Formats: sequence, C-alpha cells, structure tokens
Amino acid sequence: MPSTRAWTRLIRPGDKIDCGLLGFVLSAALVNTLLFQRPLYALALSTLSALDWSGSLALASLFVLQFAATVTIFSLLALVSAPLLKIVVIALTLASSVALFYIDKFGVVLDRTMMGNIFNTRLSEASDLFHPKLLLYVLFFGLVPSWLVLKLKIIKPRWWKQVLSTASIVLVAVLWLYANASSWLWLDKNMRQFGGLVLPWSYVINTARHFNSVSEASAKQELLPPASLKDDERVVVVLVIGESARAKNFSLYGYPRPTNPLLSALPVLVVPQARACASYTTESIRCMLSHQGAKPDFASRYEPLPSYVQRHGANVAWRSNNWGQPRLEVGSYQTAADIRQGCVGDDCKKLDHDEVLLYKLTEQIASSKANKNFIVLHQTGSHGPQYHAKYPTEFEIFKPACKSVELSSCSSQELVNAYDNTIAYTDHVLAQLIAQLNSLKNTAAVMIYASDHGESLGENGLYLHGTPAAIAPDVQMDIPFLVWMSDAFKRQRGLAASPTLPTGAYSHDHVFHSVMGALGMQSPVYKKELDIFEILPKR
Repeated sequence: MPSTRAWTRLIRPGDKIDCGLLGFVLSAALVNTLLFQRPLYALALSTLSALDWSGSLALASLFVLQFAATVTIFSLLALVSAPLLKIVVIALTLASSVALFYIDKFGVVLDRTMMGNIFNTRLSEASDLFHPKLLLYVLFFGLVPSWLVLKLKIIKPRWWKQVLSTASIVLVAVLWLYANASSWLWLDKNMRQFGGLVLPWSYVINTARHFNSVSEASAKQELLPPASLKDDERVVVVLVIGESARAKNFSLYGYPRPTNPLLSALPVLVVPQARACASYTTESIRCMLSHQGAKPDFASRYEPLPSYVQRHGANVAWRSNNWGQPRLEVGSYQTAADIRQGCVGDDCKKLDHDEVLLYKLTEQIASSKANKNFIVLHQTGSHGPQYHAKYPTEFEIFKPACKSVELSSCSSQELVNAYDNTIAYTDHVLAQLIAQLNSLKNTAAVMIYASDHGESLGENGLYLHGTPAAIAPDVQMDIPFLVWMSDAFKRQRGLAASPTLPTGAYSHDHVFHSVMGALGMQSPVYKKELDIFEILPKR
C-alpha cells in the first residue's frame, strides 16, 4: 500500500508510484466501500430495530461479505494480468459513479429487472433522465479516483503469494461469518434488497443475468395448440397497454382528485384489486400476452397472444408509442413515427403524445375484411421522470407541476400534480378511443385497458418503478384495469346491461384469456376461470 509520502507524489504530472498488488487490491476494495456503498448501509441500518451489539455485528458481517467478495474478485483478475485489473477497476469506478447518482436520486435497485429496464431504454428516454448533477458524480466519484489508479504501478508478487494472500482473506471472512452465524438470518432476510445496491457487483451480475434471459427469449418460439372459433360474429377487441399508471391515482379507484372525469361518465367496468405481474415493462407485457401469465415455463418459449390470434385468421394490428414487446407475427405493426407519416393538416398537432395511437384507427378497423379484429395500443402513458412531457400543455390541470428530471428537487405536491396530469390525459385518450369504437356500426366492440405496472412518487424514498416484485411497494404493483363493452357486444354475449365483477384476485393473468374469450376463441390453453367475460353476470 502506498505510503503517505507516496500519495502526495500522485498529484505530480508524470509521476508513477509503485504499489504492491495486495495493497492495491485492499485499497481498491476499501475505496469502493467508502465511495459507493453508502446506500447499501443506509438501507441496512433501516432494517435494524436498534444499533446495539447484535445490530453492529450484523452490519460488520455485511461489510465483511461485501469487502471480501470485492477483494476476491480483484485478486482473481490480478492473477490474469495486473494491467487488466487496473482497467477493470477504472471502468467499474466510472460506471459506479453513474449508478450511485441514479440510486441517490431515484432510489433504484440494480437487480436483473432494473438492468433490463436500462438496456431497453432508448436514447430519447435516456435523455429524460439526464441531470447536470450527474456530471459532478462522475467527476468526484469516477474521474478523480480513476486518475489516481492510473498513477499507480502495480508490483506483482510471485503467483503462489497471490493465491496465499487471497485464500487467507477468504478464510478470515468465512471464519468471521461462521463466528457470527446469528447475523445469517438477517442477511438472508434482506439480501434480495441488499444485492441490488452492492456496487459494482449488483449491475455486473445482473447485467449478465439480463442478457442470459434475453438469450433464452430469443430462442425459437413454440406454437400454441390449434384454436377454434365459437362463432363467426364480427367483433373488435382493443387492448390498451398503459405505462406506469397506478390505481391509487385513478378516481375510478377512489382517488379524491378528478383524474378520470370522462371515463367516470361512461359505462366502464372497473376491475377491482388488479395486480401487475412485474414492476417493469418488458416482463409485464410478456406476462399479459402469455397463456401462462406470471408463471411461465422457462424450458420453452411460446408465441405471444397477438401472434396466436393472427395465426388463426384474425386481423391483428399493433400500434406503439413505446417499446418492450416480445417478438410478434402480426398483420400490421406501426410505431408512432409510422403513424405520423400519414398525417396532414391541423390534426397533426395532436400526434405528439398518445393520441397518435388513435389517428385513423377507425378507418383501419373498417378496412379489415376479417370478422375477428384484435388491436393493441401501447402507450407511453405516465412514464417518468419527465411526467410533464407526457401530456399536451392544455392537460396541465393540476398546478404547479414538477418539470425537473431530479424528482427529489420538486415538492411532493408538484410531483403528484405532474403525475396526475398524465392520468387525466390517459382518461382523455381512453374516452376518445371509446367514442371511436362506439361509432362502429353493427360491430361488437370491447376495450381492455391495463397498465403494465405502477409507479413510486417518492414514497419511502422510492421513485419510478422496477423494484423487484417480491419487495416492490403496492403503488408499483396495483394497477388500473378497465373494460368497456359496446351494447352490441353485451347483447351478443348475453351480458347484463350494467355488469359488475365480483370481488376477487385479478391480475395480468386475466388479459390473455379475456381477449380470447372476447374474440370467441377456444383452445386447450384457454382458461375460462380467467376470462372476465365469463365471470361477468349474464342477463
């Protein structure tokens, strides 16, 4: 380890300081702890009832575990190459400075699901997350330590000394953990939460886990068994996939603010106690469109609902102002940019937000020669952190609205105001859609709206979404789930004029089977008990 005098020489341009390998590894691990583990230990402290002797031993065990893991991994890299170790340490230091910023500002947990969010985020969305303070984090937590690492010249001992020193450190860590076995239960209970905050290993390991899941998902899709149609009646089913909308802020679910003024005046069926199967988009959509719902068979991958319906002769269209859908085989796939290309005139002003999904939708439906029509509209909805950018200015109903990417810099009320405006705009979009479907003559029509997941607005220090489902707060998992049916559809299915659903457990699992039921499709994978239209009372 460099002496005090040696450290002072680091500031001189061109100077290199000799540093023993073990000293470098221990210093790098210690600096990593001092710079980047503050959120980890803050969380750990919050889980302890008291910082007594037992609590202190538990925290010490967490430190030993985290510190020993870092030393072991760095030592193994050093066996390969000392220069490689320096490169890796610098790269991880820079990456951790960025990770620390987003953990501090948004309370994110860097588990596999969050890494999936990151790698599925497009440049346009990533720019919404930028804040000048990020540059300060990179400078002080990333560039300065990295520059100091560059100034060091690592002196490697003989390989057997490296192995012996690493083994000794691991042995001491193991003995400590065994000597303090009383802390195991605490570690085991909280490790799911702790793991996403252990920098840099949280994002390193979970990046590998994410790409492994992507590789599995890219495998050839297995076709679902053949389906049959109960009738040949014309029907249009529109599935609207919302984004980051939480039930708590829908007046239809009892929220005191009038965030659903239009839908409240329409015969919309409110599905009670609906839960998302995940707290991030890609997994939630996969769940909605899977016949297995939240419990997939990972040994094989099956075709999603739109592909299944398309393969059986229906007209299927996917319109997206978002991303994250699985591989699809559909008749028409349009992004928001594709839809805008056909726009001329004043109507184009409305196409900067989710109303783009409705542009010439009725014309597209009317042009279909198929009796079974399934359309999916994927919103950008209420995706943060720039909530104010998700609705037109005339929908800034609740003021003042937060207009900063640094959500913690806004007051709680400003943040809620901006978010509630996105919900009010979604209310408008859905009401417009219902009006369009109601205008279709001699056609049974259905709208199913379900958000992919909810959103945290600063509760318990959490923002946005993506917290592991097992520990995610209810605001990230409780979702709005709405159904509208035309009178023609109710008559066709023999449903009551004003049906209501019985209290029960509803979730994304109901989407696949309800769409099949609305289209009159039956197959071995169809589950009648998960079809909302079968649960509803008949005339």
